[in-house]
Amino acid sequence: MFNRRLMIFIALWALTLGALWWYWQSPQGKSLQHGQIGISASRFTQNLNGSWDQFSSLRQAWTTESERAKGINNQSFLTGGKPLTLPSSERFTVVAKRLRIPGEWSSRTMLLTLNGVQGQANIYLNGITNSQKIGEFEGSGGADELEIPAKAFRYGEDNILLVELAGSAEQRASFLGSRWPKAGRITGGIRLDAVVETTIMPPQVQVVWNGTTAQITVESNLLHRGFSQEGPWTVYGVLSDGSAGVAEQMLTVSPQEKVDISPVILTFSVPDARRWTLEEPFLYQLHLTVTNSKGDKDDLALPIGLRTIAFLAGNWILNDQVIPIVGKALIPEEEYQLRHVEEVEAWLRSERQNGVNLIYFIGQSPDELWLQAADRVGMGLWAELPVELMPSKRLPQPIVFRKMIKEKMLHPSLWAWTVGKGLDSDGLTKSYLLRAGQEVQPNIAFALETMHNGVADLSAEQSLVIQGNKIQGDWGQVTVETSLTSSPLWVKEPIASKVWALLMVFLAWMNIRSVTWRYKEIGARKPRRRLRSAWRWDGLFVFAREAMLAGLVTSGVFRIPIHSSPWFSHLWPGIELIQAQSPWLTWAMLSVFFMLMRLLQVGVVAPHMPDAPHAVGLVYWLERRYRWAVFIAIGWASIPWGVPFYYPILGYMAFVFLFLPIRVRDIHRTGGNYLPFLWVPGIIVGSVLVWAVFYVADWIYLWHMLSETIIYWIGRG
Repeated sequence: MFNRRLMIFIALWALTLGALWWYWQSPQGKSLQHGQIGISASRFTQNLNGSWDQFSSLRQAWTTESERAKGINNQSFLTGGKPLTLPSSERFTVVAKRLRIPGEWSSRTMLLTLNGVQGQANIYLNGITNSQKIGEFEGSGGADELEIPAKAFRYGEDNILLVELAGSAEQRASFLGSRWPKAGRITGGIRLDAVVETTIMPPQVQVVWNGTTAQITVESNLLHRGFSQEGPWTVYGVLSDGSAGVAEQMLTVSPQEKVDISPVILTFSVPDARRWTLEEPFLYQLHLTVTNSKGDKDDLALPIGLRTIAFLAGNWILNDQVIPIVGKALIPEEEYQLRHVEEVEAWLRSERQNGVNLIYFIGQSPDELWLQAADRVGMGLWAELPVELMPSKRLPQPIVFRKMIKEKMLHPSLWAWTVGKGLDSDGLTKSYLLRAGQEVQPNIAFALETMHNGVADLSAEQSLVIQGNKIQGDWGQVTVETSLTSSPLWVKEPIASKVWALLMVFLAWMNIRSVTWRYKEIGARKPRRRLRSAWRWDGLFVFAREAMLAGLVTSGVFRIPIHSSPWFSHLWPGIELIQAQSPWLTWAMLSVFFMLMRLLQVGVVAPHMPDAPHAVGLVYWLERRYRWAVFIAIGWASIPWGVPFYYPILGYMAFVFLFLPIRVRDIHRTGGNYLPFLWVPGIIVGSVLVWAVFYVADWIYLWHMLSETIIYWIGRG
């Protein structure tokens, strides 16, 4: 009988797991408008934004796209994938796109540029073996570039480009972070450029003022991509005010053996230079060109603004003038929505008219679209490095963000960076913050704290404490206006808990009315009708209790406050993904699983009990000591009336320990030993402890944060 019941519950568990997989939902994202760093008139460019196909694995993507390239379009709904428009706010594992390359591109090197990648990326072309992998990188929101030999493409036929994303470094390194879900985002533009042997890289611009004269230093690199160097190269730079050139410079770069990168420094002197200000956000145009004697040419054009920014004596100083900050912060969902509806610049102008002069980007660095729009409107921007709630031992080296930081700092609208949020206060953290602050210079560096814990090695004014929905100082304040609430995502939970409480009250009453039976009657060959009735009500109560416990766990999962503070967003995408599923299916799956675990626990013990009773009958006999669970069910149903959620959980644990001596006495009276009942729970607890060992740094971090919280509140008291 035990084997039959066990197989039934195993089948039910497989069925509920299958239903959960079948109806598995991924949070839907939005297609996003995007910007581009610089413009070149001499590069052949193919825009790869727009429609891609999304898949769950590389094998599925390659098989399906290969068939479609041959005209086979009869894939099933399980293998056909689904469309995805990139760039997007949606997370994905694998995307693929078919593209054709013109034959005239075959004499050039191809550059694949992906902007706004958040995750660990593997890129493949025309296959999924290691030899067909064209590159891999850890994306942190900037522009990542991969060089592809021209011979890797098929000319005149479809090429299949595949992008595989795993969890980002931030996801893995944050408190209790993991690699699951194996997914990431691409929130910026994707393009393929065909370039000549030598290209000029996006520059860095530094400005030194001597009165009204601006001394502008432009630092760039020539990147040589060929086997032979066709030098020397002539680099020509011109700075224009939009109507005429105001400064120009030319220099010659000679080739050097075994050198792939040649530094270039151009200096422009601009008398009576116009500054970029909030009231008059003037932008010069910088055009750089590199040519050689063969006539090869590459160029880059981009706007630049001339301004200075500093943080002195607790004040923001723009162009040597104090500016009181009136800031507004954007959570990612709001930022995505504005880019989706293509209202970025209009929204910035509206906020500017309302007196806002700074926009804070929570959990991300702004896309080029935002930076370019803010440059034109005259709005300051405050970005973040992806370092929040990280144990000290997993803090990154700030140098990994250098390329992304330099890209963004070309824009006069970018004023400040948050280099860390919610970090520990030990020496490793202070060392990280000091080095990160140096990386973002000459922009301003800040650290955000949940309370005054002395974490930063920055000035006191640059260590900001989160105060609800705002951060502030003598310089002004930045406020988050968000609609996020802490209401549970299981909307129908009050109905479910009330119905289940009534069911358990009814079952408890029927159990009380039933005949009292003893241990030796478990193996009765011809049980009386009243005994069979008592077994039936005991069995129903067992399942009702396990389902109630599953309901409490489900309720807890859907109450995890991943959005409790708008300043910390998307820290645990795995929990966010689970909360996107049906709570009813989750409840059903956990109910069957807990019942299965109970049967296994007792089934292991039954052969060691006197007379080796049927495991199912032993479960029924043991359940009479769990009828107090009806009070826990009533507590669960009372949550909508103000009973804290954790009361039923604590009550269940208290009753389990309170009745433990009675359960032990019952087993000893039969001549058995209670210790085997702890085997299955012991294995589960041991597994949890093994898992916890891998997160020692996280527990140390949590202990430090809790200790600092307690000390802080005691000090205030």
